[in-house]
Amino acid sequence: MSLSRRTVLLGAASTFVAPAAWADDEEQVLERASSAFNEVVITQAGSIRTMYFVQGDRWLIESRIDLTQPQALSLSVFRSMRACLLLQPAPRRVLMVGLGGGQLSNMLFARFPGIEIDAVDIDPEVVRLARTYFALPDDPRYRTHVDDGRLFVERSAEPDTDLLILDAFRGTSVPYHLRTRQFHAACNARLRPGGALVANLHTHTSRYLDDRATFAAVFEHDYGFVDERDAETTLVCTAAPVSPYRMRANARALAPAFGRGMERLASRLVLQRPTGGRVLEDDFVDAAAGARRHNASCAPRCAGE
Repeated sequence: MSLSRRTVLLGAASTFVAPAAWADDEEQVLERASSAFNEVVITQAGSIRTMYFVQGDRWLIESRIDLTQPQALSLSVFRSMRACLLLQPAPRRVLMVGLGGGQLSNMLFARFPGIEIDAVDIDPEVVRLARTYFALPDDPRYRTHVDDGRLFVERSAEPDTDLLILDAFRGTSVPYHLRTRQFHAACNARLRPGGALVANLHTHTSRYLDDRATFAAVFEHDYGFVDERDAETTLVCTAAPVSPYRMRANARALAPAFGRGMERLASRLVLQRPTGGRVLEDDFVDAAAGARRHNASCAPRCAGE
């Protein structure tokens, strides 16, 4: 069936604020699914397949794939998040918190032979729909997990990860327990020497300065890259410093696999760090109970938004 007219926002992983648009009349619903966490709709128009999170009359674009170019990154946020490769250009093991349609992890899997990926999402319907409609590799080196991202990260403190990607959203919100100093410290403990963490932050929101302050309380070095529309910041955090000259050298080395866009991305590094904001803290006595409490607070928006 064709979609009725409704408000579409480039939301969730892609961006927080965007002009409203009307859906193409030829966009067809492939499946609609509900869980305790989201209402998800999968649509297709021509070769373009989209995953939406639905909040009332707002349809938030979570992921999008062009079936004729399945490893291409259709959304600007994922193109910007490639900035993590400027600081960790040869990841062997990736942990992704928040799967969506898996476009970023799919791209990494296709471009780095032998890479291992663990992608965790709390919503079983998101994982099922991603595997059904978004060309996730059927390979033992690409593992999907249904779990709370905080609990999954904390389950092991072994430094076994080269690249840790944070992209867990409930609509346009991030559950509070995935934004605190304690969670970021657990992420840092999972990183191998030379590892990097990357997160997508909405630049022009009240929570941005708090998020920057909280990451800075854990990671000695952090680097912000503005996206193509100056709506979001890709933040990459490391234990050791990486100079802009090294980033550009990495961009040139990555060009055969990723094109000249990596050099343009390196040029979007913002050297001046913002000031202000408060460090976000939590006090989990029981991790599972704390995670349930914070997840339950995301109705209709997560606490602290």
